[in-house]
Amino acid sequence: MIEGMDAPDQHPSSVQIESLCQSAVRGDTAALERLLWIYHGRLLSAARRKIGVDWQGKLDAEDILQETYVHVFADIRGFQYQGEDSFLHWASRILDHRFIDQVRRMRARKRDAQREIAPAAAGDSRYDGFIARCFPDLNTPSIALSRQDALRAIVMCMAQLPEHYREVVQRHYLDEEPLAAIASDMNRSEDAVRRMASRALDQLEICLGRASDYVRSRG
Repeated sequence: MIEGMDAPDQHPSSVQIESLCQSAVRGDTAALERLLWIYHGRLLSAARRKIGVDWQGKLDAEDILQETYVHVFADIRGFQYQGEDSFLHWASRILDHRFIDQVRRMRARKRDAQREIAPAAAGDSRYDGFIARCFPDLNTPSIALSRQDALRAIVMCMAQLPEHYREVVQRHYLDEEPLAAIASDMNRSEDAVRRMASRALDQLEICLGRASDYVRSRG
């Protein structure tokens, strides 16, 4: 953590934001994680506004944000700091493109009721069930996260998984597809996909532990 940094829920100073941005561009993953942790709420709100009523139950804000973060991690070396809000504006533009991509994919394929996301109650997410099922001990000494912190962390952590790990987690745990179908599509054995899922969960747990360190720093 950068010396003198405020707690994650407090907005850092412009000097601290600039320092994080410069570190992130140089390849400091922890600095980039911290930036996403800081701006997650505003980016999530932006994704929810874009979904609105028209796409509610068809698109998921956390899915859009996860795709956004994948591109943020991949493209961060091309980011140019131009003031305190420049990272937020840059990430928001990526989010705009990811939303458009998801809408296009939705329109391009025939509607499939089994694949459609059930509308969630206000403040809920289908990621809640995934977190509760796969990480039931979030209040252990190694991982101490509230529900909202866990949601914020899991989206950020999933974006850092290798693509094939992320696909397995997305399809098996979030879309609830059987391993056999995923294995067939990936041209792998079911046991191989099961091992991939297990390793992906291990990596997510390590990342959740890092996020827990951010939370502990609030005090």
